Amino acid sequence: MNQKYIHVVIVEDNLDLRDEMQFQLSSDRLHVVAMSDGAAFDEHLLHHPCDIAILDIGLPGEDGLSIANRLHQTHSEIGIIMLTARSGLDTRLKGLENGADIYLVKPIKSSELQAQIFSLFRRVKTHDVKVNGKWVLKQVGRELITPQGVSIMLTHMEGAVMNALAKQSGTAVIRESLIRNIAIENPQDFDHRRLEVCISRLRQKIQNNMDANIKNSVYPFELPLKTVRSVGYIFTEEIIIDCFEV
Repeated sequence: MNQKYIHVVIVEDNLDLRDEMQFQLSSDRLHVVAMSDGAAFDEHLLHHPCDIAILDIGLPGEDGLSIANRLHQTHSEIGIIMLTARSGLDTRLKGLENGADIYLVKPIKSSELQAQIFSLFRRVKTHDVKVNGKWVLKQVGRELITPQGVSIMLTHMEGAVMNALAKQSGTAVIRESLIRNIAIENPQDFDHRRLEVCISRLRQKIQNNMDANIKNSVYPFELPLKTVRSVGYIFTEEIIIDCFEV
């Protein structure tokens, strides 16, 4: 799940603006390509990844509203930002109705556009997690996401425990190892009862946030966070560790 770049595609027919946006947005976190129309965008998607699409409305051939609608139907994993000079409420509503996640009006500062890209990308990744049906631990922001896409926010201590368990998912982790993850500077002074309380709260959070359909299912549901007697604890299901930072 980790990746070096957020792949951004700009579809803008104004050459000067297109080149300027590509230059301003490109960085060690954003890989930006730009093109002038929907046909070029379609060709690009056949061979290259795209996380975020930035669409103008007034494009030659197929307009941005139509592209957004089509993209929403066929590539729901791609976040869509509509960036246009049209500021009217009716057009804004049409943009959102046609699948745009964010509607922005030109001109816009590159710093604000970058912030919107990062924010939308986090939402897109959460959607991907739900689709993939995996447990994911987001180290940035201390967030555990269930296979159903439910987000569980963690405290600092809970995040440290889950990080240690995730690295050895499916294998028992001894209590001393977990404590070293929590109390890095003075593990010898750490009260073991605090670890037990932390584990108990983690179990409760997971139980409370699991999808209602699973909890009410006729099939038995077992929490994946278990105690291994005289050893420590184990998370029985695989956890993907996501350390991508935006």
